[in-house]
Amino acid sequence: MIKIIKNALIGLFTSVSILCSSNLFSFDVSGESFPANFEMTSWIAKEGGSTITSEGTVGEGYGKVYLTHNFTVNSDDGMSGEFSGQARTINEDGEMQYASLQGSWVRKGKIVTMYSFDSLNNGVINHAQGKVDLMAGTLSFEVFQVN
Repeated sequence: MIKIIKNALIGLFTSVSILCSSNLFSFDVSGESFPANFEMTSWIAKEGGSTITSEGTVGEGYGKVYLTHNFTVNSDDGMSGEFSGQARTINEDGEMQYASLQGSWVRKGKIVTMYSFDSLNNGVINHAQGKVDLMAGTLSFEVFQVN
């Protein structure tokens, strides 16, 4: 009987530990955000990855935004990896900003999910979470200002 109780307690402790540790390492973004939607303008295939360029008009003072994402594969099945890139913006007042883009991606079917940290020349850091629809040629992000 003591052995059964001991095994039950060990099982319970293990289950609680796993649940708690998964919450410790979760990444949940909240707060104010804004949408950023783009149309793909090119998709260049190269060994070990692809480069996608896109453009769109984004609120929050950014205006017209041009993006380049360089995707590399880091998994044996080719379904996930990293990216780096650049952004250029120009608003109605002629103010230009630029940013470096970096993050991770995972593909499921025709949808690529991206998690990006973008460092702008004005000191702002944005976190963007979004999806690329490879068939529709669209990129849709929700952008959170980190600082």
